[in-house]
Amino acid sequence: MFYQAFQQGLGLMNALLANVGQVYGSSLFLGGLFEFLALRPQITDPQVPYPLQHMQGAEVTFRDVSFRYPGRERLALEGFNLTIPAGSIAAIVGPNGAGKSTLVNLLCRFYDPEVGAVELDGTDLRHLAVEDVRRLVTVLFQQPVHYNATAKQNIALGDLKNAGDQNIAEAAIGAGADKIIKELPSGYDQLLGRWFADGTELSIGEWQRIALARAFLRRASILVLDEPTSAMDPWAEAEWLDRFRQLAQGRTVILITHRMAIARVADQIHVMAEGRIVESGTHEQLIALGGRYAHACSPKVPAEESTSVLGRALRRA
Repeated sequence: MFYQAFQQGLGLMNALLANVGQVYGSSLFLGGLFEFLALRPQITDPQVPYPLQHMQGAEVTFRDVSFRYPGRERLALEGFNLTIPAGSIAAIVGPNGAGKSTLVNLLCRFYDPEVGAVELDGTDLRHLAVEDVRRLVTVLFQQPVHYNATAKQNIALGDLKNAGDQNIAEAAIGAGADKIIKELPSGYDQLLGRWFADGTELSIGEWQRIALARAFLRRASILVLDEPTSAMDPWAEAEWLDRFRQLAQGRTVILITHRMAIARVADQIHVMAEGRIVESGTHEQLIALGGRYAHACSPKVPAEESTSVLGRALRRA
């Protein structure tokens, strides 16, 4: 009897300890959840926002901007200065980690700079309502979201207030997505993605053109394109470049790219390194300068490094 009572008590103790462990694990999860729910936006509207004026194209100015991401010691931008005239096309090129994406984050006001200011037509973004700032800017990120919705809905999400059939079709034509959509079984009403049984999956380049059409639908004053043709084949890229200037007319366009063929369409090319602009000019001016940009366009590789292993083996044979 005592042995059975001991065994039952041991089982109850084990169950109790297991339940205590589960309660502790759940409390950790709930603690993180409540901590997340208690977060408050750090980017807020000013008490009296400046009225937003209609801008066909806005001048973008980064004035003595220094910024570091939360929890990091290294500055992403330090004493950064750049002015992009209204209605112009500016290309930002540079190696990974130079701070190109940080410019987009500050322009969209996902963050505020520690020092300096980001200005639109001379007005600090911090004096404008956050919603107004983000209405002025449309961004195509390098890895856009794939919405498992119809082709029409995928494009319409760029600007629901401007999502008429004619506007959607014009945006698709401008992005080179109209041919892709017309080849789908149901055209603009075809479901995209594989979440649902009757959906059609697109290639990475085709998804990118759908996202580009979504960006063009939103007729914002400032258009930011982060590697807009990185997944396109050379033929699609050449076709898109032929009509890009017409699509960008009247807008201030910022192109972030590693591809020199894209950078050449810009009015001004700015080369970034270590959080600063190190070179600026047209393609011809930068080539003549013989600096970082010229080296990237025509890198000089030593002969011994450019020789393939197979070639060396053949010569030895």
